[in-house]
Amino acid sequence: MDKKIIFLMGVSGSGKTTLTTELLKTYSNLILVPSYTTRPMRENERNGRKYWHVSDEKFQEMIKNWELLEYALVHNKFYYGTRLSEIEKAFEKWLIPIKELDINWLQQVIQDDKWLNFVSIFLDLPDDKMVERIKFRGNVFQEEIDRRLASAQTERVKAKEICDYIIDASRTVKENLKKLNEIFEKIL
Repeated sequence: MDKKIIFLMGVSGSGKTTLTTELLKTYSNLILVPSYTTRPMRENERNGRKYWHVSDEKFQEMIKNWELLEYALVHNKFYYGTRLSEIEKAFEKWLIPIKELDINWLQQVIQDDKWLNFVSIFLDLPDDKMVERIKFRGNVFQEEIDRRLASAQTERVKAKEICDYIIDASRTVKENLKKLNEIFEKIL
């Protein structure tokens, strides 16, 4: 098996989580790689599903011991990262890891790990559709929408430079899955 990782990225509201969930249902050889975070566990979360919640001390130990593929301090508050052992576990089971990733973190992976075999897919939306989806989620202040719009502009520029595929995710989930399936037929 060709050991590769699939990184799925996108602007706010692009459907990363929904599409990842659908892809995991479709492809039995995919496995979601959970992130490690120092953020407190939310009420509906369970350790090991989408996140492993660890202390700041444990996260710093993982950094010191070079145990992370990538990591970042988000909003100057909580660390998030991908532990290399989670990827290795997937490879040992002959599975293909899929990881939702921030495009800035992909840049870190590219710079630090030239040996890594991966495919990067970026989900994009026009600004008006992005705002519509963000507002649909509920209770978002205009300053947060403005911050996400500004971030999306930067993400789009980076995606054009470093991503293997860019998908217009303004379509329905079904149509976006069809496009992803076309890509997966080429890469899996």
